[in-house]
Amino acid sequence: MKKDIELSNELEIIYYLLGIISSGCFGVQYLPQMMLNYRRKSCQGFSSSGIIIKLIGASFLFINAWLTGETLPIVFYGLINVLQHTIFLFQFSIYDSLASRKYLPWIGFPIIPFLIGIQFPYTMFITNSFKPITQVLSHLPQVALCYQSKTTNGVSLPSQYLNFIGGIAGVISKYYPIIYFFVITNILIFL
Repeated sequence: MKKDIELSNELEIIYYLLGIISSGCFGVQYLPQMMLNYRRKSCQGFSSSGIIIKLIGASFLFINAWLTGETLPIVFYGLINVLQHTIFLFQFSIYDSLASRKYLPWIGFPIIPFLIGIQFPYTMFITNSFKPITQVLSHLPQVALCYQSKTTNGVSLPSQYLNFIGGIAGVISKYYPIIYFFVITNILIFL
């Protein structure tokens, strides 16, 4: 029994550390891309469509989490995402002089989830799925842009690495109960 408790504590610590790693990676994942855009004074090769799709999902996550009284880490994660994507939209509007005005209206998009959440709160079970769906779909415009231009110039690889590491750590920490059950079951079989 004592071994089970020790293993449980060890797995709990690992779960916690993976959650910290995941949150940390996702919290800073876009900083290298922002710095790359700023240093180049260009967003060429970086998909504005992908960022707009991500902003839509982040806006629904942030507003829904806030309106339903989710824990502060979830609300702040949504807020940080909205702020990061807003910074990218400002960068697109500054560095893409031909289409600078088309990006700025998107900055006000979080008002739409707010109005939907206030007027139609029963729709949140649907709108809560927007973040994971947009998270996946948002990569398609970037892949298409890289394929069309036959280069990944303009895409920050450190941002991609942070996204990948954060995703893997998040998946492992999410499935902690399944991993825990598997480990305990196998230990009991050998005892």
